[in-house]
Amino acid sequence: MKEGSEAGRRRIVRAPNHLGDVVMALPALAADGSDVMVVSWLAPLLEMAGLPGRILPFDRGFRGFRRAVAMLRTEGYGEGALMTPSFSAAWLFRWGGVSRLRGTDTDGRGLLLSDRVPREALRGRHRILQYKLLLGQDPDGEPEVHSIVPPAEAVTAWRERLGGGSVIGLFPGSNAPARRWPAERFRSLARALAERGRRVAVFGGSGDRTLTHDVAREIEGVVDVGGATDLVGLAAALSVCDLLVTNDTGPMHLAGAVGTPTVTLWGSSSPAEVRPVGARDARVTGPDLPCKPCFKNHCPRTGSGTILPEAHVECMRLITLDEVTKVTLALLEQEA
Repeated sequence: MKEGSEAGRRRIVRAPNHLGDVVMALPALAADGSDVMVVSWLAPLLEMAGLPGRILPFDRGFRGFRRAVAMLRTEGYGEGALMTPSFSAAWLFRWGGVSRLRGTDTDGRGLLLSDRVPREALRGRHRILQYKLLLGQDPDGEPEVHSIVPPAEAVTAWRERLGGGSVIGLFPGSNAPARRWPAERFRSLARALAERGRRVAVFGGSGDRTLTHDVAREIEGVVDVGGATDLVGLAAALSVCDLLVTNDTGPMHLAGAVGTPTVTLWGSSSPAEVRPVGARDARVTGPDLPCKPCFKNHCPRTGSGTILPEAHVECMRLITLDEVTKVTLALLEQEA
């Protein structure tokens, strides 16, 4: 934990709010060594990362805000750094008595900051390096991972649950519909892998149960574990897999951090900024389109497509089953 030369200058860092972003923030957080405030459901991730500073979980909403303010005031932090771009993060720290704040001048919070990081300085860098810059570290060079180590007992339990031996994970969901490869193609991929004697596990969050069921149903050798993992369990289960085939989503980054290779599918987002780091990654991007990457969570396109008859989510629909199957099998051979 960092402490300044003056009393009351201890630093607190506000971690990002999403799984993938927190994984990408870990190298900067580990190097900084300060205490970290994070939304409660992501706290186990920081614990598995073994960060040097204290972890201060908090809950969203009015009551959570009040408790977080009280916690900050009790601890007496004099400096804060914001990895989130929101006004509410800066407002929380100010109410908590943090007098000096570093962060981007976004969401109308410029007057609350004492050390503004220009948004332009972040552009063109991998997000791991963006987070380093936000914490005042050297943002140049190649992005590196900070490993996550799930509890051994959780790893053993998931190895037994998935049947031991070789397991290929599929993650067909995403909070951003524009980043989803069609579910029927994930199902066809699951069947193709199972027919080759591969055991397949289909992962998803609690809201993905219908999706994972549709992908896995009635295919021998394919197990549906959608909604069956908490964050620690997901890290453990992914560490058991030989590789993960996934959309651009948080578990993609978690897989890299536990050392599991990935086959990643790209449409509206850019691998240059958010590709997974930590294990071998084979990227499938499909043909170039004038609209990609658009960085939108919902595809705004309608009417005729550039290549396909329909424009909506054309970037993801242009990624073929044959290409993903070929890349997946090739990566399995490389990792064997």
